[in-house]
Amino acid sequence: MKDIGPIFRSLLRNKLGVILIALQIALTLAIVTNAAFIIQERSADIARPSGLDEENTAMFITNLFDSNVDQRQLYRDDLEAIRAIPGVLAAAPTQSMPVSGSGWGEDLYTDPEMPSNESINFGKFMVDEHGLDAFGLELVAGRMFTPDEMVTRSFEEMEVARVLVISQALADNLFPDGDALGKTVWDEPNGQQPMEIIGIYDHMQNAWPTSRNVNNTALTPEISMFGGQMMYVVRAEPGQLDQVMQATEAYLSKNRSRIVEIVRSYPEQKSRTYSRDIAMVKLLSGVIIVLTGVTGLGIIGLAWFSVTQRRKQIGTRRALGATRADIVRYFMVENWLITSAGLAVGLIGTVGLNWFLDTQYEVGRVPLWYLPVGMMALWILGQLAVLLPARRAANSPPALATRSV
Repeated sequence: MKDIGPIFRSLLRNKLGVILIALQIALTLAIVTNAAFIIQERSADIARPSGLDEENTAMFITNLFDSNVDQRQLYRDDLEAIRAIPGVLAAAPTQSMPVSGSGWGEDLYTDPEMPSNESINFGKFMVDEHGLDAFGLELVAGRMFTPDEMVTRSFEEMEVARVLVISQALADNLFPDGDALGKTVWDEPNGQQPMEIIGIYDHMQNAWPTSRNVNNTALTPEISMFGGQMMYVVRAEPGQLDQVMQATEAYLSKNRSRIVEIVRSYPEQKSRTYSRDIAMVKLLSGVIIVLTGVTGLGIIGLAWFSVTQRRKQIGTRRALGATRADIVRYFMVENWLITSAGLAVGLIGTVGLNWFLDTQYEVGRVPLWYLPVGMMALWILGQLAVLLPARRAANSPPALATRSV
């Protein structure tokens, strides 16, 4: 510790370089810590299981432009043909897909007198009796609905489903005591449309990955016939998805009264939905790498310049008995002081930047443990960066250093 005084006085003679490196370290801590937090949050969202048999599931969307076609009968014909394709495990009509960014949301009430601000929001998926198998969900209680419980939703017919099958998360939110099965709920206040919960499945996300109630979902026995758009979810046997998609597209394309708008595997759809998050993760990862590298090079540059400018001082210390280890320690302590000063400023910058990002973009608050981890990483970076210049200084012969004056 006896070197602290001389080191501090030496730093004061090169204030500009020290200030620039300290500010660079502060900026690096603020940006890297927040970037690492955002990367972790986005990566966790992307990695969340949708609940589907993702690798073996595909979606198909067609648009019917011939108003004379019987859409209900076309549904029956399509599903019969698709289910007969070799490799198909299950197929069902639907109006949306989990984590697709587009879907149908509604509210449920556990009491007819419940005010609207206490209702539970959920993502709704209109399917037939094969919907559970088509999505690859596991029924944990109750049963799936039957064909005679199906109703139609269209501009001409707005029948109301009387039963529904819900996710475990929605069941827990509606009835925390765990007795959701068999209970009656309502999708409008004042008890006008009662529905019975006849089944509970394990897990499925809704259509909106940023939703606060992303795991609150339900299957309803409804056929959606709005505007001629028809959507199917198809689940294939493992390893058969490509062949199933080709055969299904070929079948759907034969009907000249419609166009096949989308043929897409579920992994592709999920990647499209998270495309912005994936791009952000890549961008921020690049920022972290570049900024960390620039900071390390800045530390090396300052230390190298300091060694060159102080060769006489180094030679004198060596002539007076300082060992190579003493010289290395001198420069590492010097760098530790600069890094610590930068980190002190960087802590304020990190908290301030996170507050701004959270208030403006709702990225969330950085956990406190990120701060010491980030500081430790930059301390280590600083010590590694200064090691090469410090060893160069320690290897300078006293006589050569003295003659360089």
